[in-house]
Amino acid sequence: MKVDMKSTVGKKSIIILLALIDRMGDAKDQVREQAQNLILKLMCEAAPPMYIWERLAVGFKHKNYRSREGVCLCLVATLNIYGAQPLILSKLVPHLCIAFGDSNSQVRDAAILAIVEVYRHVGEKVRIDLAKRGIPPGR
Repeated sequence: MKVDMKSTVGKKSIIILLALIDRMGDAKDQVREQAQNLILKLMCEAAPPMYIWERLAVGFKHKNYRSREGVCLCLVATLNIYGAQPLILSKLVPHLCIAFGDSNSQVRDAAILAIVEVYRHVGEKVRIDLAKRGIPPGR
């Protein structure tokens, strides 16, 4: 029996995504990878990437540093698979700017990796946006 993912995800999407954000904070690498893979699969089969990201953005403020790191890495994977076109990156870049100042170095590194990936896809527009937010060009 095949389940129509598009009709299932609607109202339940936030519950599903919150659970997956929690799983991205798991101590086991395999669990974190599978959570990210499922999020990417939801983008492919259930809802557009930006719809998922509008609900996934709460993960940037998660209490578990691995979850915050995982959300940044998931953004990198999303950009590599779907490109920048289906995303409204101007809504996501502010979260990355906040993550630059995270207390955990792994989160900071993942945020830098994500912003580099955004830059690779968008170019100078992101540099201008970062300058508006007070992030120095050398950083």
